[in-house]
Amino acid sequence: MPQLRSRTPGSRRSPLALAVPAVLAVAFLALPLAGVLARTSWGELGAHLTSPGTTQALRLSLLVSAWSLGLSLLLGVPLAWLLARVDFPGKALVRSLVLLPMVLPPTVGGVALLLAFGRRGLLGPWLEDSFGVTLPFHTSGAVLAATFVAMPFLVISLEGALGGLHPRYEETAASLGASPLRVFLTVTLPMVAPGLAAGAALTWARALGEFGATITFAGNLPGTTQTLPLQVYLLLQDSPEAATSVSLLLLAIAMAVLVALRGRWTGTPRGSSAVRRPPEDPASVRSSPTPVRSVVPPEREEWPLRAEVTGFDRLTLRAEPGTTIAVVGPNGAGKTTLLRALLGLTPRARAAVRLGGTDVGGLPVHRRGIAWVPQDGALFPHLSALANTAYGLRARGVPRAEARGSARDWLERLGVGHLAGRRPAELSGGQAQRVALARALASRPRLLLLDEPLAALDQTTRARVRHMLRTHLDGFGGVCLIVTHDPVEALSLADRVLVLDEGRTVQDAPPAEVTRHPRSPWVARMLGRNAWAGTATADGLELPGGGRLVVAEPLPPGTAALAVIGPEAVSVHRRRPDGSPRNVWSGTVGEITTSGSRLRVLITSERTPDLVAEITPQAAAELGLAEGVPVWTGVKATEAALVPL
Repeated sequence: MPQLRSRTPGSRRSPLALAVPAVLAVAFLALPLAGVLARTSWGELGAHLTSPGTTQALRLSLLVSAWSLGLSLLLGVPLAWLLARVDFPGKALVRSLVLLPMVLPPTVGGVALLLAFGRRGLLGPWLEDSFGVTLPFHTSGAVLAATFVAMPFLVISLEGALGGLHPRYEETAASLGASPLRVFLTVTLPMVAPGLAAGAALTWARALGEFGATITFAGNLPGTTQTLPLQVYLLLQDSPEAATSVSLLLLAIAMAVLVALRGRWTGTPRGSSAVRRPPEDPASVRSSPTPVRSVVPPEREEWPLRAEVTGFDRLTLRAEPGTTIAVVGPNGAGKTTLLRALLGLTPRARAAVRLGGTDVGGLPVHRRGIAWVPQDGALFPHLSALANTAYGLRARGVPRAEARGSARDWLERLGVGHLAGRRPAELSGGQAQRVALARALASRPRLLLLDEPLAALDQTTRARVRHMLRTHLDGFGGVCLIVTHDPVEALSLADRVLVLDEGRTVQDAPPAEVTRHPRSPWVARMLGRNAWAGTATADGLELPGGGRLVVAEPLPPGTAALAVIGPEAVSVHRRRPDGSPRNVWSGTVGEITTSGSRLRVLITSERTPDLVAEITPQAAAELGLAEGVPVWTGVKATEAALVPL
């Protein structure tokens, strides 16, 4: 037997112990199908398939399967969404009920339907007395039986597709003013359309081939409940050749559905490559030669922010119209939680929010007037840049022509008007971010939330988009919160910097004040400075490891304080310096990195925390610096500043 090739890296051939059972399994599955093909009377195939009984059963099967598919879509789509998006008590039980018809013997399912909807069943007498409806031995009973066994295929397939759809698309649509139903119809369903189509096709095929539940519950009445599978059962007794021909028809239909769904239901990888965004066109992000128009209407509405956030985040926010606040802090500090609390999207924190004179804290997301731009922009992939930008206006009831005109105007303002007809996959990172910003501003928000809007961009594009963002935020009549880890963004875009740590406000001050006196070690390091926490003494700071730092302006003894030392203020020597530095420590070079035209040298010591010095490449060469080289460092007392914590 020839060896089978394996796709596992490092293994060219599969083990014989696995190959033989696998081949036997394939043969076991294929031989019955080969039997159908071998026993088919090809010369009489046309006559068998066009006989009156077969055509009647085929028409009935198509009718029953079509109604079953419609009923499954009507009931199964909401059920799949509920299972994928909502946590509720008994969810595992509901999912088990959905799966039950897939593992239950069809005849048992028919008996269960008979006991529920039959004339002596739980609901049968009530349906007959109230509406005159009798389901058993009626075409409607065949539809009900087919739906019972087929709908789980739709629910499971669509639930998987919904589970793979990141909620940020739906949340972003809601923040733009779309109601839950509109979000579901215009964002959720289009984005899970492949999964829905796969589930629908499988549901239809399963309904077309249903036998056991149908014959048990609806009976086998020609023209009423006798579908193709039941016709095959009868033909086996009188005309086996005709039964084989009809079986071949059902087999061909089933195989066609499976081939069409290859990779969607069975998990077979599809031959698709990763989406590559086109490179940024430098010309597209340069300022227009014509003057940039104001980004707000002549009659500017102003929306001051007042918010009290409780829960994981515990803080108060007050800002006047036109204020941009940069929200910074280490991972897990509560930055994104703050944005989601303002939107009303997280159970971890709650926010009492007032925008202008309106209390929006108790309103649903789509009625708050708060636009959110997540880190990747969350542009809807099935819509063009123009349709994306107009989405918020259309959700608020603006007529289509007016919404598209306003959207085109915003795209022009942000320099991407020529890209209005492109889909998100055809945009570069910088272009996509500007479209996402245009979409948020076009929706006329009262509060704008940007979650690391420039994080995915390269340095050149980031600088250009940052300048463009600053220009357009200057005219915004509400408050803008920007979550960022980039000190340049925080200092260049923001009027205030809000520093969070473990959900609490550490510092809320103008950028210049935060730069001069950072009150958080993380912020100091983000700004490229050395930050040592300790306890103030009469002449400086006592460090946790026993070391001491002398400063020119000490704080009251016993005060918890943070020493901030600029890396350019750290001198590096190969021998102990004899000059003016009041603070001298020995250490070892741990790492040397490049920072622009200078070098940053990390020096480790047993007596003090790690210290970063910034020197020129020439100085490093003269000192012979390399990793592991012993050195001495010095810091003047006037170069170390203490900030109370």
